[in-house]
Amino acid sequence: MFSKSIKNHPALTFILKTVFYFIVILLLIYLYGYYGAGQEPFIYNEF
Repeated sequence: MFSKSIKNHPALTFILKTVFYFIVILLLIYLYGYYGAGQEPFIYNEF
């Protein structure tokens, strides 16, 4: 019942998708910073 009401409101669907993708992007940025390239020295930095 609730899902039908969401599908009938394109603005609400757009807002929910935008929030979802924003959270996914923030999670990816956080994980890149946590496991990022700055943690270990890169193998070619010594040459």
